Amino acid sequence: MKTLKILTTSLLISCATTLLGQTNESNTKGNSSKETVTKITRIKGPNGEEKVIKKQEVITKKSKIKLNPGDEEKTNQTAIYEDEEVKVQQSHTSSENGRYTLISDGKGYRITFLEKSGNTTSKVRPLGSGYYNVHMGEKNNAFGHFDKDKNFVLETYDAKMDKIITTIYKPN
Repeated sequence: MKTLKILTTSLLISCATTLLGQTNESNTKGNSSKETVTKITRIKGPNGEEKVIKKQEVITKKSKIKLNPGDEEKTNQTAIYEDEEVKVQQSHTSSENGRYTLISDGKGYRITFLEKSGNTTSKVRPLGSGYYNVHMGEKNNAFGHFDKDKNFVLETYDAKMDKIITTIYKPN
């Protein structure tokens, strides 16, 4: 009886280790890395309201691996890593969401941005692919589009900071 118990236990252990040893974990990422850097700035205004500015960068690095051409006949070949391909995707959001009203004018729209500091009226002309050119004055132009919640997302270039500033306006 003891022999049967030992035989059954060893059979179960060998089956379990064989099954666990056969798992094949493949590295789907390859030789790439992805890093997200988030910077959150909170500014308290004179009236007690708080403005949150969130800047986020997603940095993706990927390098190519090639086998050493001199090791073609060897069993264990050495690898050569080529230069990295680096992509940086930046986003900038703000909690200062205003409201807008939209009126069609035949060629596009007249949009009024309703903000605490005052209302601004601008011409909006369609560019294609759902984007619009927003003429906000003599030197200030921006691009905008509507998101899935019908919010108007305005992207303006700030030359002083050399960044794109994104402001979201909700429908009134």
